[in-house]
Amino acid sequence: MARPASVPLNSSLSIRRAARASAVVSQASLDRPAESRRAPSLFPPPGGLDSVPIAAVVTLIDRLAMADESQFVATWIESLRSSRSRLEPALTVRLMTAYRLAGRLDRAADLAATLPTSTSAWPPLEAGRLGVERAALALAEGRPDRVDAELRQAARYFASLPRATVVRELLDVHVLTAQLDLSLERIPQAIAALKLAEHVVDRIDDGAWRAPVSMTLGHIAMALSDPRSAIKHYEAAVQRAPARGLQALDAHGQMAIALASIGRCEEARGHAYETIEVARAVGGSDVAVLLADAHDVLAIVETAADCPAAAVEACDEALNLLGDVVNDTLRLQLYLRRANALAMLARGEMATQWLQKAEKLLSDAPWLDLFDEQEVAAIRGRVLEACSDYTGAVAVMMPAVDRLADSYMTGVLNLTLGRCALATGDAAIARASVERASLNAERHGWVFFDGAASEPLWRVALASGDSRLVRIANKFLESSESMIPPAPPTTKLLIPIARPSTRIPAPLPSSPGRADLLESQSAEGELLLYITTTEGVSRVAASDVARATAGIPLIVNTLTHALRLNEREVSLERRRALEPLVVQLLRRAREGLSAEEVLRAAGGPGPDSADAEHRVRVLISRVRDLFGDASSVERIRDPGEHGKTRYRLSSALKFALIEPLFSPPEART
Repeated sequence: MARPASVPLNSSLSIRRAARASAVVSQASLDRPAESRRAPSLFPPPGGLDSVPIAAVVTLIDRLAMADESQFVATWIESLRSSRSRLEPALTVRLMTAYRLAGRLDRAADLAATLPTSTSAWPPLEAGRLGVERAALALAEGRPDRVDAELRQAARYFASLPRATVVRELLDVHVLTAQLDLSLERIPQAIAALKLAEHVVDRIDDGAWRAPVSMTLGHIAMALSDPRSAIKHYEAAVQRAPARGLQALDAHGQMAIALASIGRCEEARGHAYETIEVARAVGGSDVAVLLADAHDVLAIVETAADCPAAAVEACDEALNLLGDVVNDTLRLQLYLRRANALAMLARGEMATQWLQKAEKLLSDAPWLDLFDEQEVAAIRGRVLEACSDYTGAVAVMMPAVDRLADSYMTGVLNLTLGRCALATGDAAIARASVERASLNAERHGWVFFDGAASEPLWRVALASGDSRLVRIANKFLESSESMIPPAPPTTKLLIPIARPSTRIPAPLPSSPGRADLLESQSAEGELLLYITTTEGVSRVAASDVARATAGIPLIVNTLTHALRLNEREVSLERRRALEPLVVQLLRRAREGLSAEEVLRAAGGPGPDSADAEHRVRVLISRVRDLFGDASSVERIRDPGEHGKTRYRLSSALKFALIEPLFSPPEART
């Protein structure tokens, strides 16, 4: 599917959607009148090129490519190629680039096959650029080893040149590296490559080229479950793309999906309506498909806003617009979307019928990847739940609970699984499911739909001893209670769109602000805090903290970054590795932390580092010294032959963890 159901935009899906948009853009360029494609007056005709320095020609070509004129650049260089026996390396590489940016990957691959394997005789800049182009083709063809080799070779060529002259080329290298790491599930490396790409982008002069680059960076960020960074990039694309063009159409659509995924549904709805308006303005022979795709975006937003009736209406409008047009990808998306929305409305029989329609198309969809399979499993489970087949739903969803742990749809799937487990009386599965969903939301800021149906499950999380789960459960319960039932909008073709006023659940705050401060106050205006003890998690007024912690020997206060052991107080401000580790050990006092979790909590080198085992032993030893008792942290082993070693607090250790009611920003990274 070009866009996964119910909000989670993921790498392969985003790239596939972007590639489709590029193909449409290239066709639109070909359909322009001849006079609009005429070469600029500064460009000499092919026969007169010999009198113009090649550097000047290359500069003009680069400027045209940055202005989204890749189709024209390809046509012009092709005409030049037909009149000359050999093209200069600079023009050859730029022809490959133009083919790729115009979506003509087959032509780019054919050209690459005619070029020599060794480019040592080429200028270093052009040899490096050729390596980047070959890496991009290898990535599209699914050859990761070749991508890695080409990028390393290109980096060596660029290293021999002044850094200021290869800034754009380095951006391409970082973007391709991030996409490669993402395809190989090397998430930390992909995050680092994305950060480098963002740093390089800020050093390049602004221009039209920023729109497609920002879209690519946004896709990568969403694939890395970083919706806030994705929104930043999509916003840059919206601002720079032509207001009524295909780039704007895609930018508004992706912006709507990303905003909806973190609960900013009113803003998302505005971008979804803008997507519909831009699709109408673009027009052309494909207007029906463009409008259907835009209504698909609206259906995603309405689903995320817990407005399934409006989502069904948007799907119906999209299918009506699509008519008899053959587009199995979009049709499959709409069938799944409609089945999910009907299940949310508890119309199980009708949801099953639409799911069966989708299943017929799924059997002929060889391109399904892990993200697509996760989405389909979640929707199958949701439809079975609507039919009251809770046991069947659990069986469908259980194999997928641990796959793609950070993805949006995995959180939705775990909530559905938890509700079904509660219905069958399996409290253990329900508790584990809501824990996975809560931690997913806490890490990435996701706001999951189906809030009202999930209320009993969130109340299970309130009984947890982990303050993170209690915090996120309280947020979702409060947002569900503040929901205002909407009146579904009518968005018929050729009828002006009336944008509705506020009618969505209150979103989770993305950072501590005024809403957090208001929430942190009791009715009497006192500051409220979370206190975690061996008994569980509770809200306590700041004035009652001393009473609530009386007689507890170990107290960790995250507001003052201090640890008090009996009468001795120790500052944690200089123990930056130990404080987050201590906090995690107290939050998860019942189940403890694995060695990998100990390293992640402390920061620094991860589990793959050469001295990982030694670092774990040192960190636990320092925590024991801090607590003043060697038996305060126990070393246990999970059951089973291959059970992992875990570290948890001794059951005899009485403690209190004091935290603010809102989640600090660093807890969401």
